[in-house]
Order: sequence, then structure tokens, then C-alpha cells
Amino acid sequence: MQAFLAARRPYPGPVQGEWSVGIGGLLAEHPRVPSQLHGLVRKLDRYGGLAISDRGLAVDGDHIEWASVTEIRTRNIVDYLLADGVVQALDALPLPRFPGRKRLLDALSKAVFTLLLAAAKEQFDRGAEILIPAEIEFRGGLGRRRQLAPGILAALVLADPAVAQCLQATAHAHGTAIVPADDGAMQTAQQRADLLRSKVGALNARFR
Repeated sequence: MQAFLAARRPYPGPVQGEWSVGIGGLLAEHPRVPSQLHGLVRKLDRYGGLAISDRGLAVDGDHIEWASVTEIRTRNIVDYLLADGVVQALDALPLPRFPGRKRLLDALSKAVFTLLLAAAKEQFDRGAEILIPAEIEFRGGLGRRRQLAPGILAALVLADPAVAQCLQATAHAHGTAIVPADDGAMQTAQQRADLLRSKVGALNARFR
């Protein structure tokens, strides 16, 4: 994933045109995915991915115009990925049945788990939270407030500083405020770190 992103990182500042990344493209470039499955797995981009454009924002296939976005809230990525069983969401990917499907999902689960541990280690080592734009509030039909949240892949992509900066710069260019989530100040930094270490430790034990 790091190599995949390194070749596609957006330029600094607001995006010009469109920048996107998806789970389908990531899988299609993996050497262990058979070439005959490339077309199939690329269709997964609509279920796991991120697109930032000068017109709007698309998260996991759901597109909204910047004119509709009212606020973007940031959250700690480790806390976000561990909340509400997000890691298990891979099992719900609408991937058709084919030989090797279970092996593919198992590999994806392990890969996400590895990336989650890497993000947690980086955060703990530098003693600072890794915040991602995680809650996108926008006006839906009849002016109702709605919220869009990134899935696993989009969240991990947003942990890349270049991607997060691109989204935030593009949001600011369209007058969208970016603020911390309400629960961000509920605990001290040490309390949050201890809680996250406990959650990561429990998850690590379960996978082992």
C-alpha cells in the first residue's frame, strides 16, 4: 500500500481536476492477484476508495458536491479504525464467489491489521495523534444534515499526510471548516494513548 500511494500522492495544495485511489486498483497491482481477476477486483473501487476533485468528494462510492459539505471533523485514526468493529467490515465487501475468495479476504484482513499496527506504532513512537478527516457532514435532501465516513481503505489513505493535506486544502478552498470531533477533548493525551494501547493489544492477541 505504501508503494501504491508513493506513486500517486497528490501535489500540495487544493487538487486540480481529480485525484483518486481505490481498493480495486491496489489489489489489481498486487503480484499475487491473477491477471484474469484484474477487471473484477477493479470494480471494488466503488466500495473502498477515495476521490478528491475541484467539484466534490467521493468516499467509498458516495459522491457529494463541495457546495453541500458543511463541516469536516477529524478523529484519531487508530481509535476510528478500532471503533464499532470497522476492521471486520472487510467481510462485508460485495465480492462475488470465486476460487480463492476466502484467501483473498483473509489476506486483506491481515494486511489491514498490519497497517493498523503500523499506524498505532508510529503514533505512539512520536507521542502525537494521527488525525484524519473522518466525519464529513453535508446537506442531503430537503436540507437534512447527513454524514459520510470513510471505510477502512479510505481511512488508511487519509492517514498519509499528503492526502490529508490535499483534502483539507481543497476543503478550505471551498469554504469548508475542518474541526476536531466532539470526543477529541474528552480525555487527556495520556489517557487516550493508554486506552488505544489496550485496544491494540487486545486485537493483536486475538489475531495471534
